Amino acid sequence: MPRFPRSISLAVFRAHIENGLSVAIGVGLTGLLTGAALGFPAAITAATGAVCVSISDRTDPLRLKFWIMGFAFLATVFFTGLSSFAHFSPATFVAATAFVGLWTGLISAYGKWVLSLAMTCVLAFVFAMGQHYGTPSDAADHLLLTVCGALVYTVYGVATAWLFDDRSRRLLLAEAMHAFAAYLRAKAALYNPDAEGPAGFRALIDAHATLADRLQAARDSLFARRKHRMQLKRIDTLVALLDAFETVLSSDADYEALRGAPQRELLWRLNNFVLQMAEEVERLTLALRSRHGHVTAPHYAESAHQLQDTVAELRATAPDDLVVYALTATVNKLALAESYIGTLAVALDDATPPSALAKSLDLDLFRQDAPRGLGVLVRQFRWRAPALRYGIRLALAMTTGLALTLIFPRFAHANWVLLTIALIMRANYSVTRQRRWDRVTGTLIGCVLAVTFINTLPATALLLLIVLAVGTSHAYGQVAYRVTAIGASVSSLLLLHFVDPLVHPQFFERIVDTLIGSGLSWAFSHLLPYWERSDLPHTVRGLLAADAAFAEAALKRAPISQTYRLARKKALDAVAQLSGAIRRLADEPNTNRRALASLGELLGANYLLASDLSSMPVLVKLRAHELDAAAADASIASARDRVVALLKPDSGGSAAVMVPAQRDSFAGMHGNSAMDVLARRLNHIEHAAEKVARLAARPVIEDV
Repeated sequence: MPRFPRSISLAVFRAHIENGLSVAIGVGLTGLLTGAALGFPAAITAATGAVCVSISDRTDPLRLKFWIMGFAFLATVFFTGLSSFAHFSPATFVAATAFVGLWTGLISAYGKWVLSLAMTCVLAFVFAMGQHYGTPSDAADHLLLTVCGALVYTVYGVATAWLFDDRSRRLLLAEAMHAFAAYLRAKAALYNPDAEGPAGFRALIDAHATLADRLQAARDSLFARRKHRMQLKRIDTLVALLDAFETVLSSDADYEALRGAPQRELLWRLNNFVLQMAEEVERLTLALRSRHGHVTAPHYAESAHQLQDTVAELRATAPDDLVVYALTATVNKLALAESYIGTLAVALDDATPPSALAKSLDLDLFRQDAPRGLGVLVRQFRWRAPALRYGIRLALAMTTGLALTLIFPRFAHANWVLLTIALIMRANYSVTRQRRWDRVTGTLIGCVLAVTFINTLPATALLLLIVLAVGTSHAYGQVAYRVTAIGASVSSLLLLHFVDPLVHPQFFERIVDTLIGSGLSWAFSHLLPYWERSDLPHTVRGLLAADAAFAEAALKRAPISQTYRLARKKALDAVAQLSGAIRRLADEPNTNRRALASLGELLGANYLLASDLSSMPVLVKLRAHELDAAAADASIASARDRVVALLKPDSGGSAAVMVPAQRDSFAGMHGNSAMDVLARRLNHIEHAAEKVARLAARPVIEDV
């Protein structure tokens, strides 16, 4: 058993809880300040405005935080006013509800960062629905108090983001390192000689997809600011983590040769060694709990030396055994990865100065550009645009939910039904399906807790619970949606209770509302659907293009650092994108299972190709002094031209697949000189590229 998984989990969890508490404190302060000046009812109204804005208060890069919080404030004001003044005309209110759904769907075109902003719009609209206005003047008073609460929290959120920017960076780094440790554990499972079937390899690819997502989130934040010493140190840490990841990835290049290897004891030792690496990464992550962390270097280098001595003995007794060659290459790469983890420890230690790496690379190229400008919104007004179709689905589902509550007011409550629909329904069917069950179970638990609290605790305790529930929702937002649903249910029910204390939110009423909202979300998810299979051909073409660019950058004796790193990032991101697409596709109805299996085969082959290409710089690093420079350059250039031709979708690669270049078979390629090893690696890469191109060209993939 690993020694530190609980510690790392607590470290990352602690950071999320700190963020959640920061949000809860902001909401609580808003209520206290308003209550002290204007009384308890005003405090509740102001707190609802603060809660709406707080939904968008995430660990975003500081450069985006000002924009996001500003948009969240404007959205809270606009949709609170829309809901408040539309109350006086049923027809207007129905139209306003449809607009909220359509708008929420359309802005999803701006990417993941806007999802929380969309929820701010819906929550502001729903909270205002719970009010009862006698005159437009009452609605204006409510809007003014909501604006005050939203403004106070906006200022608070921006100020805390600026003051605690390094804490957010440390959290993103901790999450990336935690994902890397999980990737290492999945990697270790491959060396278990008792494991059978492809489950372990699929788990490794899934762990890789999660890691790629965490690494990109860290890049977006850390690479945006690089002026001060501590910012440069965080960048050094992330780059060291990326280098360690690439080296571990390159060790999978010989995975197929090691399957069923007779050296069981050595495989168990590799399993244990990789688990030690995972433990070490977790231990290092603990240094991120404080701003000025101090760590010691890894202390298991002796294990790497012992493994290298063992494979050297095997190579001496069986110099022509390809399995022994694969074991030697794997051990050397893992030993190099262990040294990069040592570099990671140096970067994390506050006593060491930052390197000059951040100044030698154009880091802006590695950040993910979010769609910007009104042009993005205008382009969605096409019938085939996914965002428009999602907006129409959501608008129809919300207006249907509103209509049901108007027809059966005793059995359904509009605010909770509409909130459930908006929280569950997503542009993607698979995510909608998963969130439906998380929402139902989370609401069930939240209702039990909220009703218990309302009937047993005094008002002051309920106010404290609102603050804690808001913090819990934020703490688990990226970890477990079911827990977020519990916290959101408790905080929403308690807020609705204070908005109208005479109408107690009963257990069965909330469950019925949730079931109605869940049912409508599921039913309307089949209306104007945009299935994952529609994007699949484009995803596969993008994968091949990224592979070709990576091959062009990697297949050089001295690759250019900037070009190579950027191509590597895009290729690994493409693998992660296909992995996510396959998972979502598996949840869609009427999916061709044969095509799904073919996609899984393509994903596995492409992952191994990425491992092969990543192994080239590692090979050159380990044996550069033994290579004949002119001969090596000629061999690499020839292989590069063939591999790129195979992978480029529009370069006649299909013909290259049909008539492969004449090469020696692996079985006939012996020798352990550097040139022999290079020749075997180049042949292996070409075989891997042929397989990827052949699998991508299968007609069955077009018929998913």
